[in-house]
Amino acid sequence: MLFSGRFLEFGAWFQSIAAVAGFCLVSSAAYLVNDLRDRQGDRQHPTKRFRPIAAGSLSPATAIAAAAVMVAIGFVLAGGAVMLGVRGSVGVLAYKSPQPLGGAGLLVWLGGYALLNMLYTFWLKHRAIVDVLVVAMMFVMRAMGGAAAIAVPISPWLVVCTFTLCLFMAVAKRRSETVEMPPGQAHEVRKAHLGYQLDTIEHMLTVSAAMALMTYSLYCLAPRTVGHIGSGHMVWTIPLVIYGTFRYYRRCHRPGGSDIVAVLTGDRVMWLVIALYVALVALITTFGRLDSIKPILDV
Repeated sequence: MLFSGRFLEFGAWFQSIAAVAGFCLVSSAAYLVNDLRDRQGDRQHPTKRFRPIAAGSLSPATAIAAAAVMVAIGFVLAGGAVMLGVRGSVGVLAYKSPQPLGGAGLLVWLGGYALLNMLYTFWLKHRAIVDVLVVAMMFVMRAMGGAAAIAVPISPWLVVCTFTLCLFMAVAKRRSETVEMPPGQAHEVRKAHLGYQLDTIEHMLTVSAAMALMTYSLYCLAPRTVGHIGSGHMVWTIPLVIYGTFRYYRRCHRPGGSDIVAVLTGDRVMWLVIALYVALVALITTFGRLDSIKPILDV
């Protein structure tokens, strides 16, 4: 919504929220299945042993039933967003320029996301390097689903930038998990840790951070981006992205760095950086093409 300039459209908000809710429900169902399968290993982990299934406060039968209900509701919500796009005109909720598919791609991406989650839970999570690549791809599928929900063109840069950033976050999580567990015990919780030594994963973390920053910078300079935004002023967002990446890099080295949500939500400065980034992008996409501002940078 932000990069397409549709953040002022009520209909786009409605469909985006429906897509977010659908992915959240399917994701939550996948977490239940994952925790059910990993309950024995989680009981050996210093923090994961408090998860409801591992701790015994949530029965396996209840977890399976809840997962099934959440998947069903998630696809119903996504289907509602699709139907709204197919109709193309539902009062103030209508698309201004609906694409022929009307957002039907959302169901495809949501279904692929659910399938990839199951493959990850039962097989791919146990294979070093493959596991972090799959985690990053699941974030890409969320972004692709969001673009499909409001029927906007999908840029290859959306895939590259999302993938590299989320790869960095996934590697940071593996690094923290390796450090938090006693030496030689991390693989008892997750088999993939057999393929991660601390020095190796530190190099992977550095490389993935560099890739994230480089791909985002190239995105800001790409002719397609300049043409879409109407100016080259996206370059002014690069310092914020660098600061946010470096700050996350530093915080993930602290105790509890394996919990991505806790790292992000527990840092007020990070929230400020994100808010400033969103505000700056909104200003650039709205006013960056004006004749009085556009010529500041020679593109």
